[in-house]
Parts: sequence; structure tokens; C-alpha cells
Amino acid sequence: MTKKRVISGVAAAVLICLLVSWCFFEVRTATKATEISMQDAETVLNEQFDKAAVTKSLKYIADNNYIKVKNISYGDEKDVILDCTVKTLAVHESVADDYDSYLDAEVKKKNGTMFKSSLDFKMEFEKDILAALEKSPKVTKEAKLKLYDTKDGFKIYADDASINTVFGGTIDIKNEVSTIKTVKVPTLDGGTEEKKIQSTNVNKGFIECFEARVTSAKPETAQGIVKIWNSVKKDFEINFLRHDRWKTIFKGLWVTIKLTFCALIIGIILGFIVAFVRCTYLKNTKHGFVLKILNAICQFYLTIIRGTPAVVQIMIIYFVIFMPLGVDKFIAAVVCFGFNSGAYVAEIVRGGIMSVDDGQIEAGRSLGFNYMQTMLYIVFPQAFKAVLPALANEFVVLLKETSVAFYIGLGDLMYAGNAIRSATYSPFMPLVAVALIYLVMVLGLSRLVGILERRLRNNER
Repeated sequence: MTKKRVISGVAAAVLICLLVSWCFFEVRTATKATEISMQDAETVLNEQFDKAAVTKSLKYIADNNYIKVKNISYGDEKDVILDCTVKTLAVHESVADDYDSYLDAEVKKKNGTMFKSSLDFKMEFEKDILAALEKSPKVTKEAKLKLYDTKDGFKIYADDASINTVFGGTIDIKNEVSTIKTVKVPTLDGGTEEKKIQSTNVNKGFIECFEARVTSAKPETAQGIVKIWNSVKKDFEINFLRHDRWKTIFKGLWVTIKLTFCALIIGIILGFIVAFVRCTYLKNTKHGFVLKILNAICQFYLTIIRGTPAVVQIMIIYFVIFMPLGVDKFIAAVVCFGFNSGAYVAEIVRGGIMSVDDGQIEAGRSLGFNYMQTMLYIVFPQAFKAVLPALANEFVVLLKETSVAFYIGLGDLMYAGNAIRSATYSPFMPLVAVALIYLVMVLGLSRLVGILERRLRNNER
């Protein structure tokens, strides 16, 4: 037996060493870029920036600029860092002084009507912009550009600063024009007055004349386990960190906790009442009319609640009953899950009460207690101790069951996960996050149930 354990330990150690070595090799190979010459780097940069110029204005700028590589260095993400000199047109300086003229939509209407789209403005007035670019002086700027070594060859990573430098300040133009709301137009007396821009299509059309079709996202260069890790990090950032979407998850979690707690209170109270009525009916041979009616109501309630799915119940309660009355979704969900839990709590408590020996009731009556006092002081404490673990497990089930509340649009944890999934089109990360949160809560409650059961067993000894 000892020899087998030693062999198993050695085999496990060898496998761990191989796994660590493989991961290290993957990381090392994933960070090294293929060497590239300055001339080839210049060719890649100029060709890819030329392809990014899709509008007439940008094509004119691309035809009149050139990127010269002065120095090459290599990063640790399969990236090539290029110190460059960019000869381009002073586009921003040539255009910025005439924003009012370009954006004066009151004067520049197409066929006497307002522009229906940004494309209308671009097609009508791009020739005026080209005329201004032809008069632009050339400037020389320093830039630090990046290439990434991908499986499809070297790809450029162009952030806003890079695009702004290569195309002579087009990003500055975009940022400035997007905030302009009014223009200064000449008046008959030789002065100027401010007029509000009548359509956002004017600003959009002007900006689109300078938009480059180039991605600012870093290309994927890693391989193997590094690639998988990068993908997970990217998904996590998109689903939770961007736009503070993690707050949506915590808001949904808080709604789920409140819903579970409120439904739990209703379920306990209702369950004990129904269990008391049912046990009273079963333990007494003489049944009064009122007791028969109450028992029939309780049986009907238990049959309906235990015989239909919770998702159907919550949709009927909200859409059929509460929504026409203007009742809030949260209240409807609390009522639904409270009644649902009450049915199962009633059967659990009824089983506990019925397990108490009838001699306990007779002993209580012999001490002068009436039926209610006997049940309250003698039977219920014994029954509660016996069914407490089962009740705790019912609370765990209730927590998970509240996830169907998103069917009525309640902003619980499940609804929050679906909202993030709809915004990011990521089916994996939001649902896994929701599942893990439910798992942590259920494990915590299950742990408490286990502690409770052990203490009850110790007390019995």
C-alpha cells in the first residue's frame, strides 16, 4: 500500500512539473515577435494606414503623407514598437478655423430641405473639405507606433493618438465638432450672430469625412493557455468592469436576498398555520363545520401550489391578478414565493407534529392545558426540533427558486445576468457569474444547516 502511494506521488509530481514547463514554454513563445526590418515595417505601416482611409478626405491625406521608421524595439506581447517620423498635412489647423462655415446648416441645405442623414451632408460638402485640404501645409511629427505579430502577419494597433498623428489631427476635429451646438453666421449689418445647429446629421456628416476604418483593439497574439487566459480576462472586463456592469450584478443580488427573506417570513407563518389546521383535523375524530371548511381550503391550497410550477404561479399572480391592480413586481414575487414556500413548509411541519406521540398531548391536557396551549408549549417545540433541518433545506430551495422572478421583469440576480448578456452578447461569463453567486450562497446556507444538525444531534445525546 505504501509503495503504491509513493509511485502515485511521484507520478503526480512529474505531471505537475510537465504542466508547469509547458505553461512556461507557452508564455515564453507567446511573448516573442518575429524580427522585422525597418523597410518592411515602413511598408506595413504605410499600406495599412492607406487601407484605413476609406473616405475621399482621408484618401487625399493618405496620398500626401509618409511614415519613416527610425528605430525598432520589441515588447513582451509579440509587439514591435516603432519610433517614427510622420510627414503629413496640417489638417486640423486648415479646417478648425472654418467650422462655422461647414456646419451652417441654415444656409447649406440640400434642395431647400434639411439633411435626412449624415451621408447627405458628407456627399454634398466633402468637396469643400477636399478644397481646404489641398491648401494644407505639410508638417513633420514624431510618433511611436505599434505592430503586432499575429498568425495573419503583422497587424497595426492604431489608438486615437496614432490616428491623430498620421492623419494630421483628425481625432482632434472629431472631438471638437461633436461638442459644437451653435455656429456663428454673418448678418446683414456686417456682424455675426449665433444660430443653433438644427440637426445632429450635420455634425455626424462632418465627422464621418475624417473617420478611419482601423481597429483600436489589440490583436490576439498569444497561443495555448495564454490565449485562453487572455480571452477570459477580456470577457471579464467587457461583462463586469466596462460601464460598471458589476453594479448591476450586486443590485440584482440585493433584490434576490430581500425577496428570499420576505418570502421566507410569509412561508413560515403560513406553513405553520396550515400545518396546525391539518393536524387538528387529523388528530380529532370530531370535526366541526368550521374545521372542515378550513381543512378543505388548506387541502385545496396545497394541491394547487404543489401541483403547478413556480414559474406558472408567478406569471399568473403578476400578469393576471396584480398587474391590472397596479401592484409592484416585487410585492407580486414576494406573495408568490411566500405562498409557494408555505405549502412545502406546511407539509414538513405537519410531518413533524404527527411524529410527536399522542401521549404528549394527553400529558399536557392532564396538566390543565387546553388544546391550543398543549400544541404551543409541548407539541410545537418538539416538532420544530425534529423538522428544523428539513425546514432549513426548504429555505435553500426557496433561494434558488426565486431565480424565476425574472420572467415578470423583476430585477433580481438572474435578471441582472440576462441584462449583461443582452448588452455584451456574451453567453458564457454572465451566466457563470450568476451560477457561482447562487452556488456560494447555497453552500453558505448548507454549511449553516450542517452546523445546526450537528448541534441538534449533540443535544440529543
